[in-house]
Amino acid sequence: MARKHKDPKTALQGNYGFAAVDDYDMRMYVLPTLLDPEGRAAIIAEHRALPVYAATQPGEPAPMYSDVLTKLIDKLRTVPMRGKHTIVEVKPWEEYAIGFLPGQRGGRVEISAETYPTREDAEHAIFLKRLEVFLAGYGIEM
Repeated sequence: MARKHKDPKTALQGNYGFAAVDDYDMRMYVLPTLLDPEGRAAIIAEHRALPVYAATQPGEPAPMYSDVLTKLIDKLRTVPMRGKHTIVEVKPWEEYAIGFLPGQRGGRVEISAETYPTREDAEHAIFLKRLEVFLAGYGIEM
């Protein structure tokens, strides 16, 4: 028998403490940069330059994102699975599309018509889509 999802009845069941701290961190450390047009452009450019971490080279420090971009990416990755953007490899090493996760095991991934020639392009496109949704949650248009 499948269990139906019920809304949490208490702050503990709804993970209120985590959600409140997470919202505070976003408002204090991430949103100020994203509200500034130059700051937002810099964050987007930083992600565009390195959408997937590059390999560490001998004798070199690991390539890392800025603190703001790191916090933002962590936040964007924690959205619920239903409808979450994902990369679908349409033609191996040649064509990538954006898919939408079904939210339950065995469900069907919906694939959009958008295609990209590299995984990096697809990663950055997903970043922009998730960023737009994130900002809309705070009443900010991109």
